Amino acid sequence: MKVYGVIPIVRGAGGKNLLTYFGPDSISLGSLVVIPLRNKNISAIVVEKHDVSKLKSSLRASNFKLRKITSVRLKHFLPELFLKAVKQMAQNYASPVPSVLGTLVPKRVLENYSKIPNKKENPLVSSGEKFIIQEEDGERMAHYKSFIREEFAKKTSVFFCLPTIEDINRVRKILEHGIEQYTTIFHSNLSKKEFIKNCSKIQDLKHPVLIIGTVPFLSLARPDVATIVLDRENSRGYKTMARPLIDLRKFAEFFAKERKAKFVVGDSFLSIETLWRKHDDEFLELSSVKFRSLSSAEGIVIDMKKDKDSREKEFKVLSPELEELIEFNHNKKQHLFIFSARKGLSPSTVCGDCGKIVTCKNCKAVLVLYSGKGKDKDNFFLCHRCGEKRSALEKCENCDGWRLNTLGIGIEKVEAEIKKKFPNIPIFRVDKESAKNSKKATEIVEKFTTTPGSILLGTEMALLLLNSPIENTAVASLDSFFSLPDFRINEKIFYILLKLRNLSKNIFLIQTRNIENQLFEKVLGNNLIEFYRKEIEDREKFGYPPFSVFVKISVQGKREVVEKQVESIQKLFAEEDLSTFTGFSSGTKRYFIIHILLKFKPEVWPKENAVQKLLSLPLSVKVQVDPESLL
Repeated sequence: MKVYGVIPIVRGAGGKNLLTYFGPDSISLGSLVVIPLRNKNISAIVVEKHDVSKLKSSLRASNFKLRKITSVRLKHFLPELFLKAVKQMAQNYASPVPSVLGTLVPKRVLENYSKIPNKKENPLVSSGEKFIIQEEDGERMAHYKSFIREEFAKKTSVFFCLPTIEDINRVRKILEHGIEQYTTIFHSNLSKKEFIKNCSKIQDLKHPVLIIGTVPFLSLARPDVATIVLDRENSRGYKTMARPLIDLRKFAEFFAKERKAKFVVGDSFLSIETLWRKHDDEFLELSSVKFRSLSSAEGIVIDMKKDKDSREKEFKVLSPELEELIEFNHNKKQHLFIFSARKGLSPSTVCGDCGKIVTCKNCKAVLVLYSGKGKDKDNFFLCHRCGEKRSALEKCENCDGWRLNTLGIGIEKVEAEIKKKFPNIPIFRVDKESAKNSKKATEIVEKFTTTPGSILLGTEMALLLLNSPIENTAVASLDSFFSLPDFRINEKIFYILLKLRNLSKNIFLIQTRNIENQLFEKVLGNNLIEFYRKEIEDREKFGYPPFSVFVKISVQGKREVVEKQVESIQKLFAEEDLSTFTGFSSGTKRYFIIHILLKFKPEVWPKENAVQKLLSLPLSVKVQVDPESLL
């Protein structure tokens, strides 16, 4: 008889502890077992195994009766190396191992455990090297196709990770050409029948395979997978939206390292952190890193601020240049995609006289206007990038005017304006309101591409579905992105604009009231390296990642309760680099939020004692490692 440490497979934040049961000697690590828990039988993964003789004293001292594992559902359900990577993820994101495991083992895998490939065989060991590839989509995919065939020639398989189902469907059509019989996909929308069929395929084939899927399906990687590719590396789709708050890109890297597999990351523009790691020689180049876009589209930036001497007071949604492009596109029977920021963004603040946008004096980011609270009831401007705060009782620095107004252009407003001016032009729209699911969104895009002279209005959701170049693209509204409390927002905006420019064959037009921002110049100049240099310079100046690791602790509730809890947390982390500030999205007047920001040097994170303290906090306290926002 042995004593086993098992992790119950549960989603969410529950189940913090490793559970202990006894069972026969034959149960191996990584087995899927059934355990009794709170009058229910649930699935669990065996992660530890001990001799009873070595634990007798601790078992006698325990205040609970050791229970028996009910049954073994599947031996070698998860490879031991997969479990090691899960534990690293839990440590890195200060999250309970059970809830991390629950995120990384898909429900479809658990429901069909008897159909998944056996993991008893030891994985092939590759070089364990890390590679990057930064090229436009077409060139990058061509490199991938050659690389995959080279791996096949070595009799090794490839697991190709992508952030979304739309990405998987798009990339599959490109990569599987000529190797359809050896290619399979895995994602959460597969039916049970499709999932079982694909599992059987990778189980039965003796030939190397290409598996294209989302990161959690790495649990299905065959032993001969010697390369893990992570494409669209700069996509935020890899970050989970609910607890545990983890970045799946990190798990792919941890898993590749444990398997000693090659790890390849690619995108048209890689994340700033990854490019910095390349600078530190952590990555080799799969192909020469390209810092210039090859797009031949004519780039135009339109300043939407009103002329200081203009008597026209009407706020314009469409510039004369965009109106001209719409008419030209229709007459020439071409296609035009117009991008607009999604609904619900924090507004910009602009001068009602000259249209000058209010920006930070330190970092030139767009400032957001907040209403005063508590003793200080005066409104104030806040920079979501560097934290500059100043009184809203100021005049426009451009024209000395007092009429500073909040401003935002939603996609519905753009649609209404186009319909009013061009009632005969077919207009299609893709956002969360008009397309409730990916199938509906795909249908809308297909109608657009088969309707010459039409316009497609879309948010970021539409960008995932536009796979082939189109004649013309335009940005109707992007300025409100600059107001988001996200120190990576410039990188996100640059990535979106680069994607739009690369989509364009003829004209790429941008409307903005923030024309002073040099980001637009770098996009139109196809100058990726200058943007990277400026961004990394700012990150180092403000101590942002990759030069620090941030951990944000958020406490929300009634004032007296929150203040008492925050005081306790401050004492707990007194030895760390710590700052505390009140949140600005506090909901009702009876409830408010306080954030505690911990800052660690990258070389010491995850810091063992800090992680244990974070895990000891109550579930009502939200912990985010590498948060999107610092405010």
